[in-house]
Amino acid sequence: MELIPNENLYKEVLQTMSEYVIIQGKSGKTIALNNNAETVFGVKSDFFTESNFHKLEYIKEDGTPLPYSQLPGIITLQKGITIYNYVVGVIDPESGTKWVSINSKPLNMPKDGEQAALITISDITERKKMEQTIICAKEEAVNANLAKSDFLSKMSHELRTPLNGILGFAQLLEIDDSLNDEQRDFIQEIIGGGRHLLNLINDVLDLSRIDTGQLKVSIKEVDLHTIITECINIMQPLAKKKRIQIHNQLDQSQKMAVLADPIRLKQIFLNLLENSIKYNQEDGKVMIFSYLKRSNAVIHIADTGIGLSIEEYQKVFVPFYRTKETQEEGTGIGLSLVKQLVQLMGGKISVTSLKGIGSDFYFSLPLPYELKTAIQWEEEIMGLQTNNDKSDHYCLLYIEDNPSNLNLVKSILKSQSSYTILTAQSGKEGLELARKKKVDLILLDLNLPDIHGLELFKLLRTNEKTKDIAVIAVSANAMPQDIQQTLSMGFDNYVTKPVIVKEFLTTIYETLNSTINQNIPEHNILSTGPNGEEAVSAKTLHLSRKDLKKLREMHYTAAISMHYAGDNWGRAQIEGLETTFNRMGIRVVSVTDAQLNPDKQIADIQKILAKKPDILVSLPIDPLSTSEVYKTASQSGVKLVFIDNTPYGLEAGKDYISVVSADNYGNGVYAADIMAEKIGFKGKIGVLYYNADFFVTKQRLTAFEKKIRESYPDIQIITRSGFTNPNEGKELAGAMISQHLDLKGIFVDWDLVAEGAIASARALGRHDLVITTMDLGTNTALEIAKDGVIKGSGSQMPYHQGVAEAILAGYALLGKPAPAYVAVPALKVTKENLLKVWKFIYNRDSSN
Repeated sequence: MELIPNENLYKEVLQTMSEYVIIQGKSGKTIALNNNAETVFGVKSDFFTESNFHKLEYIKEDGTPLPYSQLPGIITLQKGITIYNYVVGVIDPESGTKWVSINSKPLNMPKDGEQAALITISDITERKKMEQTIICAKEEAVNANLAKSDFLSKMSHELRTPLNGILGFAQLLEIDDSLNDEQRDFIQEIIGGGRHLLNLINDVLDLSRIDTGQLKVSIKEVDLHTIITECINIMQPLAKKKRIQIHNQLDQSQKMAVLADPIRLKQIFLNLLENSIKYNQEDGKVMIFSYLKRSNAVIHIADTGIGLSIEEYQKVFVPFYRTKETQEEGTGIGLSLVKQLVQLMGGKISVTSLKGIGSDFYFSLPLPYELKTAIQWEEEIMGLQTNNDKSDHYCLLYIEDNPSNLNLVKSILKSQSSYTILTAQSGKEGLELARKKKVDLILLDLNLPDIHGLELFKLLRTNEKTKDIAVIAVSANAMPQDIQQTLSMGFDNYVTKPVIVKEFLTTIYETLNSTINQNIPEHNILSTGPNGEEAVSAKTLHLSRKDLKKLREMHYTAAISMHYAGDNWGRAQIEGLETTFNRMGIRVVSVTDAQLNPDKQIADIQKILAKKPDILVSLPIDPLSTSEVYKTASQSGVKLVFIDNTPYGLEAGKDYISVVSADNYGNGVYAADIMAEKIGFKGKIGVLYYNADFFVTKQRLTAFEKKIRESYPDIQIITRSGFTNPNEGKELAGAMISQHLDLKGIFVDWDLVAEGAIASARALGRHDLVITTMDLGTNTALEIAKDGVIKGSGSQMPYHQGVAEAILAGYALLGKPAPAYVAVPALKVTKENLLKVWKFIYNRDSSN
């Protein structure tokens, strides 16, 4: 940037600016400034000499000291770079901290050619105070929500405990053949009333979870006909009581699918149908019809009931509002919950009505082809499986201080010939029984009189005789944070009171028969294996309790040889492997990191083989040069499981068990979609790819480029560069940006390399550049979170990949057949779903 030669003119221009402006030479001399120092800092302009600048005390936004040498102007003078909107606090002992925003640009002075910096300083103290006020208000709101959640948790617990006895024993009486018809009617009244009360508790908790962002929905393609038919069948008895006809006017021959959570969609229909029946006239009608509108399906549930006034259109969706025109019982929660659930699933709900004529509630849901990815899923609820092996018999121990609950569970299990039940009414008594008896599973109440259930669980896990016993928490604590905390400690399952008999038995069966499995989504996997093998989802892998018992008795050992373990991905892989091996009773004798050096990896494996492990899990850096050492390992009897790559010349099922990767093709597609959206679906982009013989990175690159070429014709890939080391990102990206000034974006197929691309974009002032990448390291996640140059990624699930690799090792040791290629699903990561996805990628909260 050249400064105009007329000195008086540029000084006059400086005086017209509202910011405090300084032109500072590299020698330290202040060449020119305007008179706004007093406005910005409250001091005279002649105060600002170089020596006085040194005397001031500066801090960063986080409150840590900022040395004078790191001020934007000094950095510009030293490195010749431009810095925008750098926030600095200037401490004044008398008036407090003054906050300023600084821009700094390089200048060449025309007279003597001295390098200088043009520095503009804006006072943002009031803005910072406002931000702090907003933060305080937000903290107060969070604390209020926490207090509300705590109250609801305690309320839920106190109500669920007596309901457990009411509903539990009523369900047992329901199947008693000795009751007469009148007694059966009485039992149905008890069950109906109990379930109604339980539904009210659940509705209140659902509202609370939505308010605090804790209620999750699992979006998938759902058939409307199926859901509506189920809901109509459920509501028919209530409709018959009032002689109301339900007319389903959907065209049964036409497929009608929407994107929704099937469980929550059913909840919506049941609420709306119940209202349309409750507030209807006798001999009235309920009509259900639907049509398509742009990218949504619109579903109507209309009735011939009492109707609403226009003033009530919005009020009916407010929690606890009830119309005064009816004597029907209710709480006013249902419609509020319906609205929240519809919005969670990407839809809208409205109502039109006429007093005395009827009401029409209608809501929209997105159609499948308009799906915008939201990575949210929940563990599937499976039906009760039948145990056909009559020789299987299990001993269960129920530790519970409430006599009513003890009697209920004993009565439930009485009909199950495969189970023997022991009981204890205190933690101490339960611990003694678990040590002395051969127990297969413990049902553990968390609120015991002598030892809290969580402490008792720790004692069970630290004792050699009880550490391998499966434990299910049985508690009236139903808040998500209670359940999550308990499961994260290592409990095998969690059952909330009041128990539903069928689900309770299902949970016991599944816990006893499937202990290590994968809680991951069922996304369609696009990748194929290194030899074109069809992918098998890691979700299908599991080890039973019997499998674990066999493995633990053999005292096997394992080793892990990584290509590179210095990033989040590598550490998560190792954590998944080690955690699962530990549960399997397999001792890990060695973990090595070859730092992307094939020769080092060969030496690492040779040292590993000297320890004679039973299992070697490894990511081969170079398929050619490492093949001989892996052949040696296989021929010596070591079971091989590969990560992401396979050596040349080795055959699945013969020389190695399986290779496990992420759906890298799917991740490449996701990265292309994000790139296209963020650059406005047109423009020129570049590609940085790993120039090595890795089938997974090749699939990432192929998928990205093919998706851009076939789906986004207005986007051109004009430059490509290959890297062999993760440290080359800055140099290669810098050359791309400098040579192609109209470049809109860069795809980088490894997040470590993308970090270098970020640095280049910043250094060259290209804050508008869009970068998409693969994987989700900490720095990448932070850049996405603050809406920086990285706008999203296609990411793997390395922790779950490690779990899959360990399970496959167990298959090999047990002699179970294993698929040649296994994959975990692809994940689309953007700013909007970042925090939710982080946990599924690394099996830990983002705060960790």
